[in-house]
Amino acid sequence: MTLGKFLMIAGLTGATLATSVLAQNPSPRGPPCADRDHVAGQLRETFGERMIGSGLAESGVLFELYVGANGSWTLLATVPTGRSCLIGSGEAWEPLPTPEHFAAQ
Repeated sequence: MTLGKFLMIAGLTGATLATSVLAQNPSPRGPPCADRDHVAGQLRETFGERMIGSGLAESGVLFELYVGANGSWTLLATVPTGRSCLIGSGEAWEPLPTPEHFAAQ
């Protein structure tokens, strides 16, 4: 689910993915990354997720937690250049955000 979610966020097509898999060794190379504004927009539009919290690490990396009303969640790490990397995602986040939280964004 994590890779599938990010591929949708990044806007990659099946042809692009197939080409990259065939051209490269399929071993893991690190977390998928894309422009933060694009990722945040796709999380909102595609998955209904809104940021419910964030924190700044000493290294300057911004960690953001996005949660959907259905309990889906995504954790992003964003570097100062604006590039976000998917750290993790899943289901059954508790407690669910209140409806007012979603109306405010």
